[in-house]
Amino acid sequence: MADDGQFSRTLLLAVDAWRYGTRDDLQQRDLQRALGTAVRESALRSDLDPARWQRQDAGDGMFTPITDGSAEPKVIGSFVRELDEWLGRYNHDLQPQARLRLRVAVHQGVAIPAALGHAGAAPVHVCRLRDARVVRELLEVFSEANLVLAVSEEIFEGSVRPRHTSLSVKDFTRVEVAEQAKEFFATAWVHVPGVAGERVGAQLDAFAVSLSFAGTAVPPPRFFEQAVCRSFDAVGASVPEGAEASGEVLSFPVPAGLSGTVLTGTWIEHLRKNTDAQFPGIRLAAGIARAPDPAVACAEATRLAGSDAAGRLLTASTRSRLVIVVSEEVYEAVVSRGGRFVFPASYRHHEAGTGCWFRVPGHSIPPDPGPPQDQPATGAGSPSATATTYGDHSTAIGHGTFTAPFIMGDVHQHGSDR
Repeated sequence: MADDGQFSRTLLLAVDAWRYGTRDDLQQRDLQRALGTAVRESALRSDLDPARWQRQDAGDGMFTPITDGSAEPKVIGSFVRELDEWLGRYNHDLQPQARLRLRVAVHQGVAIPAALGHAGAAPVHVCRLRDARVVRELLEVFSEANLVLAVSEEIFEGSVRPRHTSLSVKDFTRVEVAEQAKEFFATAWVHVPGVAGERVGAQLDAFAVSLSFAGTAVPPPRFFEQAVCRSFDAVGASVPEGAEASGEVLSFPVPAGLSGTVLTGTWIEHLRKNTDAQFPGIRLAAGIARAPDPAVACAEATRLAGSDAAGRLLTASTRSRLVIVVSEEVYEAVVSRGGRFVFPASYRHHEAGTGCWFRVPGHSIPPDPGPPQDQPATGAGSPSATATTYGDHSTAIGHGTFTAPFIMGDVHQHGSDR
């Protein structure tokens, strides 16, 4: 075994920079210099000795065991606070895309010196926490934040809960990290400096999806496996558990660790493509809701997907066989912030009895679903008409042009002198 496998249980720190790969060569050089300075100066201000750290650098990040037995409370408290303040000063006059923003993770365990740095389950664990999807998404969602801190359950229970650190329990939010592709599953606790824990918790509430199938009594056979599960697999998430079918509605909680931004953006896009490819002709409404209780989120998602307005939108849309319906909470906390395949301007607010937002892929703005089925379509200021169509012509009437077919008949605009 290389380096005689020295046993050392120690504190482990992993840091990585935001969007490093999108920068050019000179920007990457400057960012590496700034990252090293930020960590070193923040450590010194926290009464830590970075000269003794066995740093393992990787361009856009670093990993290091910290052998100082008294370092743990300082790293989680004053070091993170000093690092956040240093980044705030550094980023003050920079364009948003040029800022130095960090993902920071802390764990403890055995790190064995090896030929290329360190080996062991604990170094892998801390780097998996740092790179977890939920940590990345929090840094994207809270664009004002300079860093996101993730600590392992061992660190939280050993240092934070017993009040050995200047950060308290209320400063952290519990998350379940599930990285299916890497076979990594863990509980962690996250902290976003400058962002209230309630806001972080709201972003991490349980999501649920309900799919309502138009014109069919039950979901098509194998739809869950071939469309839903494949869509979650495409975004690196585990298969949803607890899916339930009731009539034409299929509901399921979203796997822990999948952010609302990925769910309403990339996942929905994969669902649309898989449905078109595997089940041509299927028309469905997808309701997306969130709540602290997964059962409550499922019930709300079912209400949204089965709403009368969603059904009328499916009928009104000629360019898409999918309608997406999100609750007010999902729109405000997730959609309004935008993201990959998440376009706030493409949603339409519908207040009448639903309190939700609609999007129809293929429409820049969803068509008007029209009045509920028990309300008349005409009234004061609404047009009524009798018409007969002939031929393939275009003709001008008033200030507008009507394209084929040619219209003959009487058009009346109530409440107007035209």
